[in-house]
Amino acid sequence: MEQSKHSEDQILKLGKKLVKELELVHTSNTLARWLTHYLAELINNIDKCESKEEKSKLQKECCEIILEIWGKRERIPIEKPTERLKPIIDVISLLKKNEHPFIRHRFFDKKNGLKNSNSSWLSFLEIVKNNSERIYRKSLISMISEELLEKDKVWIEKHGNFLSDDEKSVVEYLDSIREITISIHGEEEKKETEKEKIEKLFNELEEQLDDQKEELLRLKKKALKNLKKKTKNK
Repeated sequence: MEQSKHSEDQILKLGKKLVKELELVHTSNTLARWLTHYLAELINNIDKCESKEEKSKLQKECCEIILEIWGKRERIPIEKPTERLKPIIDVISLLKKNEHPFIRHRFFDKKNGLKNSNSSWLSFLEIVKNNSERIYRKSLISMISEELLEKDKVWIEKHGNFLSDDEKSVVEYLDSIREITISIHGEEEKKETEKEKIEKLFNELEEQLDDQKEELLRLKKKALKNLKKKTKNK
């Protein structure tokens, strides 16, 4: 039943991908070594087959075995798609359980202006919201390497039909955040050292937090000044 969702060519390409992934660990893992040899031999037998009927039969059998192995991929010793994105998935899942904190409220509508007379608090909230969005995006993307994200994107491009919606959506979501971050801050310098990248990241995060603190202190000063005036007038 599973096989009907995919063409035999797609399944065989997945089998070849599994062989490559298994080859990365087979030298130190008995199961990986056996599976690598087993899958590679099945696929090679198809290429060697001269009879069309025999080839068709072998392809069908091979595809069934590949799908069976793929269905039990949690047990095979390869790095699964999005496996190293698990911490990110956990963060996103946690946020899904609550109302998203960065939803734009109607009183932030720039066309209508601030609709509440207490504009100082609303200005502060808007700074908190905007800066928090940037901090969230940069922190989330910084949890993973660009190379890792690109590797999972390749899985989606070449074998996306075999991945779950959750596996695909988390990679697409992270890639969209990365694109937003790049569009806001511009392309990063190509020759930055790791140290420079780390310093740049934390400097940007500190700047966002400092902006919020400065606005908070201005708000505090204004609130105390208003309280003083109110007390005098009594």
